[in-house]
Amino acid sequence: MKNVIAITACLKRCSIAISYQNQIFQINEYVDAATNLAFFLQNLIKKNAIEIKKIEEIITASGPGSFTGIRTAQSLAKAIAMTLKIPSASISYFDVIDHIVAEKNNRLIIIRSEKNQTYFQKIKNGQEEIGVSSYENVIKKADGCDILVGENIPEIHQLIIDSTITYKEISDFRNAKYLLNFSEGISANSKITPLYINASA
Repeated sequence: MKNVIAITACLKRCSIAISYQNQIFQINEYVDAATNLAFFLQNLIKKNAIEIKKIEEIITASGPGSFTGIRTAQSLAKAIAMTLKIPSASISYFDVIDHIVAEKNNRLIIIRSEKNQTYFQKIKNGQEEIGVSSYENVIKKADGCDILVGENIPEIHQLIIDSTITYKEISDFRNAKYLLNFSEGISANSKITPLYINASA
Protein backbone atom coordinates (compact mmCIF):
# COMPACT_ATOMS: atom_id res chain seq x y z
CA MET A 1 0.00 0.00 0.00
CA LYS A 2 1.38 3.40 -0.99
CA ASN A 3 1.77 6.32 1.38
CA VAL A 4 -1.10 8.56 0.26
CA ILE A 5 -2.99 11.57 1.60
CA ALA A 6 -6.67 11.88 0.66
CA ILE A 7 -8.68 15.03 1.35
CA THR A 8 -12.33 15.96 0.89
CA ALA A 9 -14.25 18.96 2.16
CA CYS A 10 -17.74 20.38 2.15
CA LEU A 11 -18.61 23.74 3.65
CA LYS A 12 -19.10 22.21 7.09
CA ARG A 13 -17.05 19.02 6.96
CA CYS A 14 -13.37 18.14 6.88
CA SER A 15 -12.41 14.58 5.96
CA ILE A 16 -8.80 13.42 5.76
CA ALA A 17 -7.42 9.90 5.36
CA ILE A 18 -3.74 8.98 5.24
CA SER A 19 -2.45 5.61 4.14
CA TYR A 20 0.98 5.30 5.72
CA GLN A 21 3.16 2.24 6.24
CA ASN A 22 0.21 -0.12 5.71
CA GLN A 23 -2.01 1.70 8.20
CA ILE A 24 -4.84 4.14 7.66
CA PHE A 25 -5.19 7.22 9.83
CA GLN A 26 -8.24 9.42 9.42
CA ILE A 27 -10.27 12.26 10.80
CA ASN A 28 -13.81 13.43 10.03
CA GLU A 29 -14.99 16.62 11.65
CA TYR A 30 -18.16 18.64 11.09
CA VAL A 31 -16.68 22.13 11.23
CA ASP A 32 -15.94 24.93 8.80
CA ALA A 33 -13.66 23.39 6.18
CA ALA A 34 -12.03 26.56 4.91
CA THR A 35 -10.83 27.45 8.41
CA ASN A 36 -9.89 24.03 9.77
CA LEU A 37 -8.82 21.68 6.95
CA ALA A 38 -5.09 22.48 7.00
CA PHE A 39 -5.10 22.50 10.80
CA PHE A 40 -6.61 19.01 11.00
CA LEU A 41 -4.18 17.66 8.42
CA GLN A 42 -1.22 19.05 10.35
CA ASN A 43 -2.50 17.53 13.60
CA LEU A 44 -3.16 14.12 12.00
CA ILE A 45 0.38 14.03 10.62
CA LYS A 46 1.93 15.09 13.93
CA LYS A 47 -0.20 12.82 16.13
CA ASN A 48 0.70 9.70 14.14
CA ALA A 49 4.38 10.53 13.57
CA ILE A 50 3.94 10.56 9.80
CA GLU A 51 7.02 11.62 7.86
CA ILE A 52 5.60 13.97 5.27
CA LYS A 53 8.57 13.39 2.95
CA LYS A 54 7.52 9.75 2.61
CA ILE A 55 4.12 10.64 1.15
CA GLU A 56 4.00 9.43 -2.46
CA GLU A 57 0.68 10.77 -3.75
CA ILE A 58 -2.20 13.04 -2.86
CA ILE A 59 -5.85 12.67 -3.88
CA THR A 60 -8.83 14.98 -3.48
CA ALA A 61 -12.40 15.14 -4.72
CA SER A 62 -13.38 16.89 -7.94
CA GLY A 63 -17.07 17.14 -7.03
CA PRO A 64 -19.89 17.63 -7.64
CA GLY A 65 -20.87 19.57 -4.56
CA SER A 66 -19.93 22.62 -2.57
CA PHE A 67 -17.73 24.79 -4.77
CA THR A 68 -16.04 26.41 -1.77
CA GLY A 69 -15.37 23.09 -0.05
CA ILE A 70 -14.02 21.44 -3.19
CA ARG A 71 -11.72 24.34 -4.03
CA THR A 72 -10.48 24.53 -0.42
CA ALA A 73 -9.47 20.85 -0.49
CA GLN A 74 -8.02 21.12 -3.99
CA SER A 75 -5.95 24.19 -3.14
CA LEU A 76 -4.44 22.43 -0.14
CA ALA A 77 -3.77 19.26 -2.15
CA LYS A 78 -2.08 21.19 -4.95
CA ALA A 79 0.12 23.06 -2.48
CA ILE A 80 1.27 19.80 -0.86
CA ALA A 81 1.86 18.13 -4.23
CA MET A 82 3.96 21.04 -5.48
CA THR A 83 5.96 21.22 -2.26
CA LEU A 84 6.70 17.49 -2.16
CA LYS A 85 6.91 17.17 -5.96
CA ILE A 86 4.57 14.18 -5.96
CA PRO A 87 1.71 13.11 -8.28
CA SER A 88 -1.77 14.41 -7.48
CA ALA A 89 -5.25 13.65 -8.76
CA SER A 90 -8.91 14.39 -8.19
CA ILE A 91 -11.69 11.80 -8.23
CA SER A 92 -15.39 12.52 -8.74
CA TYR A 93 -17.94 11.50 -6.14
CA PHE A 94 -19.73 9.67 -8.95
CA ASP A 95 -16.70 7.40 -9.32
CA VAL A 96 -16.50 6.93 -5.55
CA ILE A 97 -20.14 5.84 -5.35
CA ASP A 98 -19.74 3.59 -8.38
CA HIS A 99 -16.73 1.90 -6.78
CA ILE A 100 -18.55 1.35 -3.48
CA VAL A 101 -21.56 -0.20 -5.17
CA ALA A 102 -19.59 -2.19 -7.76
CA GLU A 103 -22.81 -2.28 -9.79
CA LYS A 104 -22.17 -2.71 -13.51
CA ASN A 105 -25.76 -2.80 -14.76
CA ASN A 106 -27.48 0.25 -16.21
CA ARG A 107 -27.53 2.71 -13.32
CA LEU A 108 -28.41 6.24 -12.24
CA ILE A 109 -26.27 7.85 -9.54
CA ILE A 110 -27.74 10.82 -7.67
CA ILE A 111 -26.13 13.43 -5.41
CA ARG A 112 -28.09 16.19 -3.72
CA SER A 113 -27.60 19.69 -5.08
CA GLU A 114 -29.11 22.99 -4.01
CA LYS A 115 -32.57 24.38 -4.71
CA ASN A 116 -34.36 21.03 -4.89
CA GLN A 117 -32.08 19.72 -7.59
CA THR A 118 -29.80 16.72 -7.94
CA TYR A 119 -26.56 16.03 -9.73
CA PHE A 120 -26.82 12.82 -11.69
CA GLN A 121 -24.72 10.41 -13.68
CA LYS A 122 -26.50 7.93 -15.90
CA ILE A 123 -24.61 4.96 -17.27
CA LYS A 124 -26.62 2.96 -19.76
CA ASN A 125 -25.22 0.45 -22.23
CA GLY A 126 -21.74 1.83 -21.59
CA GLN A 127 -22.78 5.43 -22.40
CA GLU A 128 -22.40 8.14 -19.76
CA GLU A 129 -24.54 11.23 -19.23
CA ILE A 130 -24.00 13.73 -16.41
CA GLY A 131 -25.94 16.83 -15.46
CA VAL A 132 -28.03 18.58 -12.84
CA SER A 133 -31.79 18.37 -12.87
CA SER A 134 -34.94 18.92 -10.83
CA TYR A 135 -36.25 16.02 -8.78
CA GLU A 136 -39.15 15.57 -11.18
CA ASN A 137 -37.01 15.49 -14.31
CA VAL A 138 -34.24 13.32 -12.94
CA ILE A 139 -36.74 10.50 -12.45
CA LYS A 140 -37.11 10.43 -16.22
CA LYS A 141 -33.38 9.73 -16.41
CA ALA A 142 -33.96 6.50 -14.48
CA ASP A 143 -35.85 5.09 -17.44
CA GLY A 144 -34.03 1.97 -18.62
CA CYS A 145 -31.90 1.73 -15.47
CA ASP A 146 -31.77 -1.27 -13.17
CA ILE A 147 -30.53 0.54 -10.09
CA LEU A 148 -30.78 3.99 -8.51
CA VAL A 149 -27.89 4.67 -6.18
CA GLY A 150 -26.63 7.58 -4.14
CA GLU A 151 -27.84 9.92 -1.44
CA ASN A 152 -31.12 9.45 0.37
CA ILE A 153 -33.42 12.01 -1.26
CA PRO A 154 -36.96 11.17 -0.06
CA GLU A 155 -38.56 13.53 -2.56
CA ILE A 156 -37.11 11.44 -5.39
CA HIS A 157 -38.10 8.12 -3.87
CA GLN A 158 -41.70 9.29 -3.63
CA LEU A 159 -41.70 9.98 -7.34
CA ILE A 160 -40.46 6.54 -8.35
CA ILE A 161 -43.30 4.56 -9.87
CA ASP A 162 -41.34 1.78 -11.53
CA SER A 163 -40.89 -0.77 -8.74
CA THR A 164 -38.39 -2.69 -10.86
CA ILE A 165 -35.74 -0.08 -10.08
CA THR A 166 -33.59 -1.16 -7.14
CA TYR A 167 -32.45 1.60 -4.80
CA LYS A 168 -29.23 1.52 -2.80
CA GLU A 169 -28.29 4.35 -0.46
CA ILE A 170 -24.68 5.45 -0.14
CA SER A 171 -24.66 7.97 2.68
CA ASP A 172 -20.99 8.64 3.42
CA PHE A 173 -19.28 8.76 0.02
CA ARG A 174 -17.61 12.08 0.91
CA ASN A 175 -15.41 10.27 3.44
CA ALA A 176 -11.80 10.71 2.28
CA LYS A 177 -10.93 7.06 3.00
CA TYR A 178 -12.79 6.02 -0.17
CA LEU A 179 -10.39 8.04 -2.32
CA LEU A 180 -7.53 5.79 -1.24
CA ASN A 181 -9.04 3.05 -3.42
CA PHE A 182 -7.99 5.03 -6.48
CA SER A 183 -4.32 5.54 -5.63
CA GLU A 184 -3.08 2.84 -8.01
CA GLY A 185 -4.50 4.76 -10.96
CA ILE A 186 -2.56 7.94 -10.27
CA SER A 187 0.29 8.83 -12.61
CA ALA A 188 2.57 11.79 -13.20
CA ASN A 189 0.04 12.98 -15.79
CA SER A 190 -2.91 13.01 -13.37
CA LYS A 191 -4.41 16.40 -12.59
CA ILE A 192 -6.49 18.08 -9.90
CA THR A 193 -9.49 19.83 -11.47
CA PRO A 194 -13.00 20.65 -10.25
CA LEU A 195 -15.95 18.91 -11.89
CA TYR A 196 -18.22 21.46 -13.52
CA ILE A 197 -21.67 20.17 -14.47
CA ASN A 198 -24.07 22.01 -16.76
CA ALA A 199 -27.80 21.99 -16.15
CA SER A 200 -29.79 19.30 -17.90
CA ALA A 201 -33.40 19.12 -19.02
